[in-house]
Amino acid sequence: MRQALLITAYRDMEQLKRLIDRFDGDFEFFIHLDKKCGEATSDIGRRQNVHLMSRYSVEWGDYNHLKAIIMLMAEAYAHGDLEYFHLITGSDYPAMPLAEFKRFCEEHREDNYLEHFPLPHSEWGREGGLNRINYWWLRPNAHRTTGAWLTRKLNSLQRRMGLRRSFNYFGGKLYGGGTYWSMSRKAIGKALDYLQRHPGYLRRFRHTSIAEEICLPTLWANSDIKLTNNYMRYIDWGADGANPQVLTEKDYASIKASGALFARKMERGKSDTLMQMLDNQ
Repeated sequence: MRQALLITAYRDMEQLKRLIDRFDGDFEFFIHLDKKCGEATSDIGRRQNVHLMSRYSVEWGDYNHLKAIIMLMAEAYAHGDLEYFHLITGSDYPAMPLAEFKRFCEEHREDNYLEHFPLPHSEWGREGGLNRINYWWLRPNAHRTTGAWLTRKLNSLQRRMGLRRSFNYFGGKLYGGGTYWSMSRKAIGKALDYLQRHPGYLRRFRHTSIAEEICLPTLWANSDIKLTNNYMRYIDWGADGANPQVLTEKDYASIKASGALFARKMERGKSDTLMQMLDNQ
């Protein structure tokens, strides 16, 4: 079975090469490299099974990340021989031996692994996460930028004035979930068809905070696609529950016990021993 790995990346080309080398010719790689990335990429782009794109400048949580993901989906789906699709980051790493990974995906080729839950959700902060989409966000990543003060003031003003953006799709039924997933060709085709027939749906996520965690979960959860509520990734979210921790060899047993397809996140110099342990399984 031929599979696609859709990757959003912005740094460490050596780590990206190591990730690619863990797979064989049954896999095609569709990589969006942040337009701001200044590292040499020609090495990767010359590989026969690598399709390298660098259309968008991506900031954490902004609309361009969602657009990059949709672009990767469309590029991969255009290859008619690809039957299964994984969205990952450049710092992910396969958690299973390749033969086991391929066997699992073959056996579950019609299954769709996506974390999803109705909004509001108790663990998503203010308004159960609805504040992300009900208000206009000038800079979704405002807490990390100089635009933080203006964005906070604008959001506060909208709340005080009772201004809320409408959402006129799927009867207003919104879902959230993790950004990353493993999906069948049918599911990818269903999403791309909907986005083509309803271009306003994607545009509605402009000025939404971390839109990629709402747009596709909402679309798929409101479709006839059968979903398994598990994104098949091992992630240590840390004490604050918001930031993936760098994994080390201490996490090996937990990764194996999880049954996940991928582990996130790896960082050269800190995760080298762990990646070698995963290579040697």
